[in-house]
Amino acid sequence: MSKVRDPITDTACHILKGAVVTVLGTPVTASVECNNKVKGRLTVEYDSDVKPSDENVKRIEKEANNIVKANLPLKAFSMDRKEAETKYTESKVNNTYIYDKFPVPESVTTLTLVEIENWNINCCPAQHLEKTGDIGYIKIIGTNHRPQKKEFELRFEIVSKEAVEAEQAAQDKSRLEKEKKIKDEQDRLKRESTNIELVTKRVMEITLANQQDKSKAITEISTLLNILKNNSYMNGMNCTISKQ
Repeated sequence: MSKVRDPITDTACHILKGAVVTVLGTPVTASVECNNKVKGRLTVEYDSDVKPSDENVKRIEKEANNIVKANLPLKAFSMDRKEAETKYTESKVNNTYIYDKFPVPESVTTLTLVEIENWNINCCPAQHLEKTGDIGYIKIIGTNHRPQKKEFELRFEIVSKEAVEAEQAAQDKSRLEKEKKIKDEQDRLKRESTNIELVTKRVMEITLANQQDKSKAITEISTLLNILKNNSYMNGMNCTISKQ
């Protein structure tokens, strides 16, 4: 007996599938796992020896969550099988056919379809959320490329908007702190390079260390003085002499 699909992660699979098709152009689903409220898995056919890049995986996540933010309705409806096959072969939704890798048994004459307009359509009798915005945020937590099976698997979690915003805020804070640290260090080096007292001290150190190699001393001192000149110009030709 198959496990009962959860409406949240099942809906997420439809959204994520549309994103995968948009980014990778892989319209056939090999398998899904969506019986848990907060975690799921989508595996698609992927005929390439090269694993999708991290950048593409991030794009898939972004595209999926754009659909979440758009709060689009999920339309569930029944249709005669032959009519559905004809219609959605001629007019595919986001280049996706109604069947996955394993089609519905021939004995079934009426199909239950779920459609997100211009994004995804699939033959799926399970229960779904009414709108994409009801889901939360889809976070891809892992991937698995199986070239021997021609498959690419994405594992995902459903997280709250607040959790995503908190994580983003923490990342932004860390980035700003790193940028400030780099800028502070650059400013320190710039100040030191235009501090006459420190430059003079460094010239003396270079001279003493290279008494047997005047050419090397001249090269290092010239470099030091060029830095002094350039940074002084950038600072409006204001060199400082610190008083200890």
